[in-house]
Amino acid sequence: MGAKAEYRSSIRSKNLIRGALLSLMRDKDFDQITISEVAQKAGVNRGTFYAHFKNLGEVLESVQSEVAGELGSIFKGLDLPRALMDLERILTACVNFVKKDPEYYKAVLSIDNGRNIVDLWRKNVVGYLESTHFLSGSNMHSMISYRCAVNFVVNGIVEAFIDSIMGRSGIDLEALPRELSRIVRNVMDPYFRR
Repeated sequence: MGAKAEYRSSIRSKNLIRGALLSLMRDKDFDQITISEVAQKAGVNRGTFYAHFKNLGEVLESVQSEVAGELGSIFKGLDLPRALMDLERILTACVNFVKKDPEYYKAVLSIDNGRNIVDLWRKNVVGYLESTHFLSGSNMHSMISYRCAVNFVVNGIVEAFIDSIMGRSGIDLEALPRELSRIVRNVMDPYFRR
C-alpha cells in the first residue's frame, strides 16, 4: 500500500472511530461505553482502535479539538472593529455550522455539558480578543474594563448557543444572531469608538 493510500486509510479509520463514539453517546453515557463497542460500531478491530488512540478519552479529546478548530476557523483573520459591525453574519455562520449536524453537536455538548470543548474555544476567542492592540496606550482601567466586557460577551454568546442547542432556553437557534449581535454591539461599541 502506498503512503497516500495508507494515510487516507488512517484518516478514514480515525473518522469512523470518532463517529462511532458519538453515535453510541446518543444512547449511553460516555462512562458506560467500551472500546469494543466503539470498534464494532466503527467496523474496525480493537488493534486498529489502539493503533490510533490509547483510550476513549483520547478519542473524545480528538473530537473536541476538531470541533473547536472548525469553530475557530470562522473567526480567523477578523478585523475586530469591522467584525463588530458584521457580527450578525458571523453568528449566522456559527448557527449554520451547528445546523449541518445538530445531533452531533448535541452529543459533543452532552459530555460534561461540553465544558472541555467550550472552554478550549472560549479560551482561544477571549485570548484573541484580549490581545488586540487597539487599546494600547489606554489606561489600566480601560484595559480591565475591556477585558471584563470581552469575557462577558464571549461567555454570554457561548452559553446562549449551548442552551439553544441543548433545548434549555426556549430560544430558537435561528433567532440568536440578530439578538446577540444587538446586545454585543451595545456592550462593545464604546471600546471601538476610541
